[in-house]
Amino acid sequence: MPTAKENLMETSQFRSFVNTKAFETTLIRLYGEEAVPAQKERYLRLFTRFCDRFPKATEFEIFSSSGRIEVGGNHTDHQLGRVLAMTVDLDTVAFAAKNSDNIIRFISKDYQIEPIDLSSLSIRKDEMYTTMGLIRGLAYYFKELYGDIGGFDAYVESDVFSGSGLSSSASVEVLIAKIMEAFYGDGKLDKSLMAIIAQKAENNYFNKPCGLMDQMVIAHGGFCAIDFYDKFNPIVTKLNSQSMFDSFDFCLVQTGGSHADLSQDYAEIFTDCKAVSAFFDQQYLSRVDEAKFNASLKTLYQKLDSRAILRAHHFFQENARVSDLMEALNKADLEPFLKLIIDSGHSSNVYLRNTWNNHTSQQGLAIALMMAEDQLKGCGAWRVHGGGFAGTVLMLVPKTKTASLKSSMEAVFGKNSFIKIRLRQDGVFQWPN
Repeated sequence: MPTAKENLMETSQFRSFVNTKAFETTLIRLYGEEAVPAQKERYLRLFTRFCDRFPKATEFEIFSSSGRIEVGGNHTDHQLGRVLAMTVDLDTVAFAAKNSDNIIRFISKDYQIEPIDLSSLSIRKDEMYTTMGLIRGLAYYFKELYGDIGGFDAYVESDVFSGSGLSSSASVEVLIAKIMEAFYGDGKLDKSLMAIIAQKAENNYFNKPCGLMDQMVIAHGGFCAIDFYDKFNPIVTKLNSQSMFDSFDFCLVQTGGSHADLSQDYAEIFTDCKAVSAFFDQQYLSRVDEAKFNASLKTLYQKLDSRAILRAHHFFQENARVSDLMEALNKADLEPFLKLIIDSGHSSNVYLRNTWNNHTSQQGLAIALMMAEDQLKGCGAWRVHGGGFAGTVLMLVPKTKTASLKSSMEAVFGKNSFIKIRLRQDGVFQWPN
C-alpha cells in the first residue's frame, strides 16, 4: 500500500494493496478489464521474485514501460519525416528500490545482466550490444542533465516480444530513464528529453544507430504523431481516438524469419533515399520538394538505381499519408483511416519493397499479407509492420472476425503467432500515479 511518500510502497503491505480497488483501477487503465486477473497474478509473481532477489528491501516502487506499434510512416523517420504510432498493453515491468551503494543491479529472468558500478560511466566496448551498456549510457546522460546519479536494485520482466517490431529495447531504455528520474531527478524530466537520452545510450553505448521514434512514442504514450523535420526538436502531437475502434481489434502476426541477415537490406533503404536527396543537394528527403522530384524523373531514371526512385516516391507519399491519418483520427472517421492503412501497406510492398526477403524461399510477410487481404478486404486493414523483409504484419480486424483470422494465421505460422493488442494511453508509467 502506498505510504505517505507519493509513490513508495512497503513490501509488508503490497499483497493487501493488490486486492484494493485502486490497484484494480490502475490495471484496467494499463491492460483493460479482461486482463485484470492475469495481471494481478503477474504482479504478485514479480513482487515475490523481487523480494527473493533483494530480501533486505522494505520499500520499493513499481514502473511499467509499454511496447509500441507503428501505425503509419514506414521508414520515414530516418529521412526526418512524419510517423504515427501508438503504445500498447504489452509492457516491461520493474519493481525497484533505491540503494546507497552507487551500483545499479538490474535483474531479469531472461538475461544475465552484471551490476553497474556508477563510479565509471565511460563507454566500454565489451558492453556494446548489452543491457549493461544501455544502463551505463543512461546513467551517463542522466548525470549530464542533473549533475548526479545513484544506485538502485530492480527486478524486471517483459512481455514485449523481442523481434516483434514492438520495440522491446526502447521499452527497457525508457523504463530505466524513468526509474532514474524517480529516484534521482526532480520529477519534471521532459518526456521528449527522456526519449533523447534513451536514444543516445542506444546509439553510443549499445552501438546501434537507431532513430528516435520508438523512445519518443513510449515516453509520451497513446496515439502519437511525430514530425522529425527538426531532429533536435521533434514535434509530438497526441491524438485521441475516442471510441473509434470499439468494434475492432488491433492484431499482429509474427511470421518468423531472422533479422540477423537483414542489416544490409535495412541499410540499403537509407542509402537509396540518400542517393535521391543528394541529387538535390540535400541530406534528407524531407528537405526535397516533391514537385521537383517528379519533374526530374527522366534525369533520375538515367542516373540512379530505379529502386532508389521508387523508395523516394514511397517516402513522399507516406509522409503525406501520416497527415491524412491524423485528420481521420481527429474526425473519428474510420473508413478513410482503414483505407490509408491499406494504402501504406501497398506502398511499402510496391515502392519501398520491404515485404520480400531475398535471403530465403519462405516469404512469411508476403503470405500473411495475402491471407489478411483475403479475409479482411472490405472490412478491415493490413500492412507490414516495422522494418520489414521478415517479421510482423499489423491488422485492424473486426471483432467478429478475430477468432477465425487467428485460427487461420496460427495454422500457417504456429501457435501464439497471432497477438491481439490494445491501445494504451500511458507509455512509461510509475505506480500508483
